Amino acid sequence: MIEALHRYGNILGGVLLSASLVSCFWRFGGDWKKFFTVLMVQLWFAQAVYGYLRGGRVSIGPGGLGKDANPAWRTALASVALLLYAIVFFLDF
Repeated sequence: MIEALHRYGNILGGVLLSASLVSCFWRFGGDWKKFFTVLMVQLWFAQAVYGYLRGGRVSIGPGGLGKDANPAWRTALASVALLLYAIVFFLDF
């Protein structure tokens, strides 16, 4: 399963990006401050998931794990990033 996620990393990264944009336009079309705030937070966590899927650095904020770090910790950090992405995605402001 993890191998399939890595194989389709670019597609899944595009899905995360597209879902963020569509969600923000649909929910905050006229309120640009909320739109950009939510979009940036979603993309902040999405880039950590994308970094994991592509085999690169998984980073949230100033910290993170490089590509040579323990795979279990990298998976855990990417899972937390995906969970936080989903929370912000479904959070109603």
